[in-house]
Amino acid sequence: MLYNREQILQLAPDEASARAGQQLATRSKWVVVYANRKALWGDCQGSGKTPYKTIVDLTNLAFKCTCPSRKFPCKHGLGLLLLYAQDPGAFHDEAALPEHVAEWLGKREVRDAAREQKSDRQPDDAARVKRVEARERKVDSGIAELRAWLRDVIRNGLMHVPQQAYQFNANITARMIDAQAGGLAAQLRQVNLLNFFTDGWQKPLLKRLSGLYMLTEGYLRRDQLPPELAHELRTLVGWTTSREEVLEGAAIADHWIVLSVTSTEEGNLTTERIWLFGRNSARFALLLNFYAGNQVPQHMLFPGMHLQAELAFYPGANPVRALIRQQQTLPPKGININTTSYLPDIYTRITETLAANVFTEQVPFILNDAKLIVKDEHWFLVDPEGNAAPVSNDEDERWTVLAFSTGQPFSVFGVYENETFGLHYVWTRFKGLFVK
Repeated sequence: MLYNREQILQLAPDEASARAGQQLATRSKWVVVYANRKALWGDCQGSGKTPYKTIVDLTNLAFKCTCPSRKFPCKHGLGLLLLYAQDPGAFHDEAALPEHVAEWLGKREVRDAAREQKSDRQPDDAARVKRVEARERKVDSGIAELRAWLRDVIRNGLMHVPQQAYQFNANITARMIDAQAGGLAAQLRQVNLLNFFTDGWQKPLLKRLSGLYMLTEGYLRRDQLPPELAHELRTLVGWTTSREEVLEGAAIADHWIVLSVTSTEEGNLTTERIWLFGRNSARFALLLNFYAGNQVPQHMLFPGMHLQAELAFYPGANPVRALIRQQQTLPPKGININTTSYLPDIYTRITETLAANVFTEQVPFILNDAKLIVKDEHWFLVDPEGNAAPVSNDEDERWTVLAFSTGQPFSVFGVYENETFGLHYVWTRFKGLFVK
């Protein structure tokens, strides 16, 4: 069995599903349950006459159920996997797959193969060039308007912004969408997330606006920049690199550990950020996924999961974002990553990262033998030499980490962002805590 109870519960879409799944993790709730090396399947008696047929793909973790639930995974999928984790002997060993299980697994294999091997049909190069040129003109026109708007905001002063904090940039944001510069629109929306009702709001606002202006300046001069940085700027403005192009590039095969899985929602769109660390390459990777509505995640990954996988990285000045080319789930192990770095070393790496790409917003790090302290109501991450750095976690997360560590040294994976350190996962020799 590759998954334990805690890992399975992390897959639940909400606490209600987790509780319901645990209630179904008993043999009496199931009419039949079967297992082989590829999958689990079983029939769970619901309120109707016909039992719900539930399947779990063990090779590349995924769920299917005939129940009407719109949650994914549903309580039946969670219950079946939990039951197998705690009592595999309750399952009948079955070498042959029943028709409905074989059909579903077969469709998944075909879909994965189709994703890896797109049609060989070549696009009309002339038409594609015309579309790109037309979009470039629209983007350039939109950027000219954005630069004029930014100059007007600074010229008129910032003190009036809090009075219309959520409307002052609405028109220019919509204009960026019309100009097909979705990346710039997204960055303008980030301005609305600032807290304008606390002291010192002027600094982060000015930082956001000046960063936008610098981005447009760099984009207009992209022909003078190194190719990697120019590509980074195009991405930030809103140009995309196709999955196929990324997957065709060089990949890194390694033993990858999932260190953090976080999700944010904006309207009908969910953004999922998955941080991984390669044991052999000592390299960080970020899987950035977007899901609309009830769209099902392509990869069911959870914190603490170990993978033998090939990751292909997006081009850029500091390539961190990646796609999984192929993967195999490994048996669960502890997370034991040792580094020799202290906070000054981490700050040096942050400086080098920003020197290569000043628009980098997140820099991952690992620190061993750290402590979390509070002084004058301010919280700090402290290394063995006594160097301290501010922590961005909320109050509940900070107290949870302090209670977990009991004031003793721990190792931590986190992300540097907005001049502070966010703690995502902390561990000691015998236990671990996923903070985010």
